[in-house]
Amino acid sequence: MIAILQSKFIKKEKKSDFKTITYVAREADKDWIFGAKVNRLASFSGLDSIPYFHDRLRDLPDSDGYFFVFHQYFYRAIRHNPKILNKKNIVMFTHPNFTFSFSQTHVIWCLNKADKVICLNSSVQEELIKAGLQADKTELIPIASNPDFFYPHKRKTGSVGFCSAFGDRKNPEMVYNLVKHMPERQFYMIGRYWDQYEKYEELISFPNFTYFENEEYEKYPDLYNKIDIFISPSILEGGPVPVLEAMLSNCFPITSKTGFCPDIINHGENGFLFEIDADFTEVMKLINLADSKTINIRETALEHSWENCSKKIDKLFLA
Repeated sequence: MIAILQSKFIKKEKKSDFKTITYVAREADKDWIFGAKVNRLASFSGLDSIPYFHDRLRDLPDSDGYFFVFHQYFYRAIRHNPKILNKKNIVMFTHPNFTFSFSQTHVIWCLNKADKVICLNSSVQEELIKAGLQADKTELIPIASNPDFFYPHKRKTGSVGFCSAFGDRKNPEMVYNLVKHMPERQFYMIGRYWDQYEKYEELISFPNFTYFENEEYEKYPDLYNKIDIFISPSILEGGPVPVLEAMLSNCFPITSKTGFCPDIINHGENGFLFEIDADFTEVMKLINLADSKTINIRETALEHSWENCSKKIDKLFLA
């Protein structure tokens, strides 16, 4: 790899007048979650920060530092722009997905060239360190949400909700079984692609189930406020962001032990946690226990705002 050879001759600049950050995403990300992330983080930064949406990462603008919203963008960027290795680089890492093109050896070598690697949860942080990433390069920052967009409501009906696109890792059987075996509860699903689920027709036929399909994001705050108890049954996540959105809406969270959930939820206090292989009957018990919880969930999630996240990133660049 040419970047490996070139990097041997590049020395990191020591700059006391650090000012500019370029937040890097793809052109295709503009209308997707990665685009939203760089726009929000850049807007709250106290430094001179701009979002930069690229096609092929061949010509990054000059900057004192670069923030890569997705780790693979960094690997490609140093191949085509080895000069950035003498600047500050911070990389966001969601969850490992090693491939032939991005093997574990290649990924860890590249990440060790960054100044900081932001891990969204402690499980990923531990996995990367075990794989060879220098521990002092890691920083644990659960991804954020917007407390000004999501507003709280008073829990009073005991309704249950989910928010996700359909997929095997979203544990659809858990969703199906909870709806089927708790007919006294009203269930809401905010999501898309659930028509691909083999039991979709049966699921939507349950009188206690309402599916909000492919709704505009602007409607999410109102939809979350139909929900008192929020369930995230996934078997693998980097986030999941909907948990934070629901918590800011004062929904009581009950989640599997994946992603950042164990980092932001104290079991028995501001939510409940269950094992990823838990039976649905265990989650049913937790749903019933949640009815007696009166804690203000929103207050426990306010620290995870885009503004606070952006300020933490500023500090990493200035350190």
